[in-house]
Amino acid sequence: MIVKIWDVIEGPISTEEYPDEAPDGANWYMVCRTEVDGEMSDDNFWFEDFDDAYEWQKHFMKTIEPLEIDMTTMYGYN
Repeated sequence: MIVKIWDVIEGPISTEEYPDEAPDGANWYMVCRTEVDGEMSDDNFWFEDFDDAYEWQKHFMKTIEPLEIDMTTMYGYN
C-alpha cells in the first residue's frame, strides 16, 4: 500500500502530551494530510526522533510534491 503524504497539518508534537496513545518507542508524532487509493484523510505518523519528524516538515517548506511511503515495507504493516 502506497501512502502519499501531502502536508503536515500539525507537529512535530511530543508524545508526552498524549502518552497513552503513543506506540512503543515513539517520542514524537505529526498529523498529516494523506492519500491512499485516491481517498484523502488526516492521519498520525509516529517518530522516534524529532529530527526525523522535522525532515518531513522541511520537505513541505520547499515543495508541494507529496512524500510517498510504501507501507508494505514498514514493520508492523501489511
